[in-house]
Amino acid sequence: MLIALLLILPVLLVTGIVVAVRRQSKVTRSFSQQEQEEDARVYAESAKAMEATVAEALADRARDPRLASMSEEDLVYEVLKECYDPEIPLNVVDLGLIYEVKANTDSVDIKMSVTSPACPSGTVIAGDIQKKLTDAGFPSPKVQIVMEPAWSPQRISEAGRRALGI
Repeated sequence: MLIALLLILPVLLVTGIVVAVRRQSKVTRSFSQQEQEEDARVYAESAKAMEATVAEALADRARDPRLASMSEEDLVYEVLKECYDPEIPLNVVDLGLIYEVKANTDSVDIKMSVTSPACPSGTVIAGDIQKKLTDAGFPSPKVQIVMEPAWSPQRISEAGRRALGI
């Protein structure tokens, strides 16, 4: 009895899969060659439009004379202003988490803190910083989380205080 069941069960399973595939093939629509070509054309046009928009935004930013006159450390701070603590709607610079930035020729070294020693977001923030600096073209970003001196709300910038309403 057990042997018969073990032989019948795989046959039923394969039969069920075959039936399901056949039913799905009747439901799934096939696109004609003309429809596929139209989809490819629309996709290509939207990709070109997106590339043009991104290229214009990057070109406008590259032409910003303020950025051209900044030091490497100041440029790093500009990138860091795009990194946020996931629990507080404020960037890490205005929040006062960044303690030190050193832009070397072959690396960028950052010392940062977290709002409390038990903060679970420290590694997430550090990873976000590394990714954004790498994407911005800075070589080998290294983020060190330090606890001394301890972070306090007094480290929040004036702009950060206004944004938080304090």
